[in-house]
Amino acid sequence: MSLWARIVASIKRLFGGTPKFEPQEKDGVWYQEVKPGVIRMGITNQAYEDLGDISFMDFSSPDDELEPGDDLLELEGAKAVETLKSPVKGKIIARNNDLLKETDQLASHATQANWLVDVKTA
Repeated sequence: MSLWARIVASIKRLFGGTPKFEPQEKDGVWYQEVKPGVIRMGITNQAYEDLGDISFMDFSSPDDELEPGDDLLELEGAKAVETLKSPVKGKIIARNNDLLKETDQLASHATQANWLVDVKTA
């Protein structure tokens, strides 16, 4: 990255721009605070590779309240079927329903673009 690009990125971060994508991972789910008190979660690249091409995804429950270990997402891939668990406690405030309709996005977009839910932490 050029010096100019680093300066611009630093200024954006300083004044509330997009946070750097450095998520934590747990059991196939990446998660990162995107603004104070809001955690965004998605599928890790490793989980995608373990499952193979994903043909079906659905949120496990319409309930918006999450506890650590609660079912978050059911996935069916070419190699396996898996249920991802929530790594955090809170209330779902946004779901990426477009991703559920177009599972092929997982292979063609950057990891951070393939987010599943935003959770307001408790």
